[in-house]
Amino acid sequence: MSEKSKSFSPLLVKKIVKLVKETSPDIIQCNGSDTLKYMVTASFFLPKTPIVYRNISMISNWLRGVPHKFLYQYFFKRIDHVSSVGKQAVEDFIKTCKYPREKTSVIRRGIPMREINREVSKQKLLSSLDLSEGDKIIMHIGNFSPEKNHIFLIDVFTKIASTHQNIKLVCVGDGILFEEIKEEISRRGLNNTIFLLGFRKDILEMLSAADCFVLPSLVEGVPGVVLEAAVQKVPTVATNVGGVKEVLKNGVTGYIINDFNKDFFTEKLITLANHSQLRKELGQNAYDLAIEEYNPEKNARDFETLYLRLIRQKSVT
Repeated sequence: MSEKSKSFSPLLVKKIVKLVKETSPDIIQCNGSDTLKYMVTASFFLPKTPIVYRNISMISNWLRGVPHKFLYQYFFKRIDHVSSVGKQAVEDFIKTCKYPREKTSVIRRGIPMREINREVSKQKLLSSLDLSEGDKIIMHIGNFSPEKNHIFLIDVFTKIASTHQNIKLVCVGDGILFEEIKEEISRRGLNNTIFLLGFRKDILEMLSAADCFVLPSLVEGVPGVVLEAAVQKVPTVATNVGGVKEVLKNGVTGYIINDFNKDFFTEKLITLANHSQLRKELGQNAYDLAIEEYNPEKNARDFETLYLRLIRQKSVT
């Protein structure tokens, strides 16, 4: 399901029931809230098949109010196992949904391990923005929505622009706040410091062109984009929210900023921009972490082990 439904469709439930009966899967996995509610409803009309829910965020951030929580707690009573992308996310899930710990596991994200030629990407981006060889690119990728906290970056780069004119911010993405952020950049006279590229499909190329990645979010689950930057050997500076600490090691693969401290955030960005050897060391550390913990092959093996265990449990009961 590619989009969230605004109303419940009995016809879709009927189609799911028909599909499951035709294919007789050993395992059914739900990868989102819409998939969950439709699969749970369909399960009343199907033979017992283990259902796994893939939890990719802090569920407490989007379950609003007591009725909503009760509804999803009921849904999860019919779910056999919950695999979460990180430790923080699974702890949040257990607490919010009152779900049995023994029916949960942590299976990391599988991040594509394709490296892009960084020199080529950097030159291409500098040229497209009419920037100089000595300019440093700080990259942000994400929706222009309140939780992504773009105004924080504008405040930070208002300070940076006054003393380090060679440090530039490039923002990739679109969303409800795009025009508002664009106007604020213009109002502060930062059009030659902050560049908005809108929606792009070439995310890996964008990341590989960066000297540093930034994530100033107010809310996060386990941010995969930090790992995607790591695969390109790009260190990150991020605010300490959600599961950021699971993908970013402070002082090792980048820097984690507590309490949304703009001065510290600014200081770390300037330090990374001005020290190429430090960027290289932290970027290599980030790459090593991604390869060790978030390789898609390891991710696939972990899922296979989980599925086989659930299938065996089903055959015993």
